[in-house]
Amino acid sequence: MPDTSPTVAVSAPSNRSSTPPPGDRDRRRALFALLVCVVALPASWLLFSQLERLWPEIVRLEGIPFLAAATLLGGAMAIGPLAAALGFLVAVWFGVRSVYSPRSRTTPLLDRVIVGAGLLVWFMPALAAIAQAVRALITGRIHFVRPPRDYFLATDPIAFWQGVGFWLIIAALAGFLAWRYWQPKLFPAATATPAA
Repeated sequence: MPDTSPTVAVSAPSNRSSTPPPGDRDRRRALFALLVCVVALPASWLLFSQLERLWPEIVRLEGIPFLAAATLLGGAMAIGPLAAALGFLVAVWFGVRSVYSPRSRTTPLLDRVIVGAGLLVWFMPALAAIAQAVRALITGRIHFVRPPRDYFLATDPIAFWQGVGFWLIIAALAGFLAWRYWQPKLFPAATATPAA
């Protein structure tokens, strides 16, 4: 007896997922943050360079217009550089995450640039502290801002060496924390735990 039941066409499941891979999402976030940095940095520079021309115009205003203009200027002066710095840091953060996450396509040269920028940003506090210690050794003087003090090797060697030691401790701590973040990314085989 022939089969007269209606046939239903079933489509094969698509290999493409509707959600993009995590690396693609992180790369888009990094690009958006970098765009914020690229827009905020020249805008801040332009604002600060025109301050001598803008402020006299604002001072001529009175009452509510003066209050609004001064508040807007102060807010823009505070937010612009902060947005540029945070945009750059967030761009590097998500850029590094995108390199080590699954993506739809690879970009070896761009990945190296992102990793290089990430290494520079993560190790910058340690490098800055080492630079302070090296400068103190070269000049024979170490300066602290708060409280404002200068210690000279010739007149106060104990305080001078304590200051140099302080900067070296800060460099070691910052370098250790940066290394703990980067070690599993740069050397994944060395940090893998053996299977039981």
